[in-house]
Amino acid sequence: MDEIPSLEGTIALNLPSVKTSCFTWYKTFGDLSCGKPVVIVLHGGPGSTSGLSQEFRSLWPDHGLPVVVYDQIGCGKSTNLDDEKGGDKSFWQVSLFVTELETVLDFFGLREPSSPGYHLLGSSWGAMLASELAVTQPRGLRRVILVCPGASMSLIIKGMHIRIGELPQEAQDAINEGIHTQDTTTDRFQNAYRAYIQHCVIRQDPLPQVFEGYIKWLTSKERGVNSTMLGPFPLVTEGSVGSLRGWDITPRLHQITAKTLLINGEFDQSHDICVQPIYDRIPRVRWCTIPDASHAAILEGEKIRSAFFKLIGVFLTQTETDKTTE
Repeated sequence: MDEIPSLEGTIALNLPSVKTSCFTWYKTFGDLSCGKPVVIVLHGGPGSTSGLSQEFRSLWPDHGLPVVVYDQIGCGKSTNLDDEKGGDKSFWQVSLFVTELETVLDFFGLREPSSPGYHLLGSSWGAMLASELAVTQPRGLRRVILVCPGASMSLIIKGMHIRIGELPQEAQDAINEGIHTQDTTTDRFQNAYRAYIQHCVIRQDPLPQVFEGYIKWLTSKERGVNSTMLGPFPLVTEGSVGSLRGWDITPRLHQITAKTLLINGEFDQSHDICVQPIYDRIPRVRWCTIPDASHAAILEGEKIRSAFFKLIGVFLTQTETDKTTE
């Protein structure tokens, strides 16, 4: 891929309840003044970074669509608030991240009447965040792509545990033992968790090096925003959820009026039961399930990666009128 023009910087984030001066780190790809809608990419987690989101920079050379990625507050190169707000469930709420997203949009002038507008592309937790903004029918929003989405925290958890039930019995037993003891340090649990990751998160053997670090991070006690919002255990249960407990956007989904694309994988941690209520309620929606893929389709070989990017490119550049699943 030829070198893509890029810029990076920070955006001041005004949070009245925080003493620390906060900022959001961003990076742009392509020319935001080209007259086409800007693709705003929302990374997963919560508590992860925009590292993988930067793969979407290819939308510029392939389709002439400029791209903005950013590290959400508390993550990556943006302000870390562990010392001031670490573990504070009342602070780490979905509304905080919606406020930050709106700040990013306004920084780039994407809600101005003269702007060509923007598309939202969110993956996993990023899809939850994208849907939270989309239901408000914000000015400038053109299209929405929800990758590995979930309609509610309850359904997300149910889908994860369906996938656990597809593992060999020994791995299931080790995971259930870990859930009971809340101990992620044993070799027995670590091996079972790796089996889970390779079953429904990224179906690669060996795992890419980035995922080796991801497993180490998820099974550690130092997960910051992630453990505050999802709970202390890497495989979420109804009893262990943090500030995302009870999150459910199902009753508001019909308020998304922008054309929407749903994508999940055949073996995705985001099981079909998480996606179906979204498809049922958004008026203008298309749902595509990628064969042989799981949660991280972007890293699962060239065939799956190509299918993934083709879906996104076609959706963002062609008129979509049908409500279909594939």
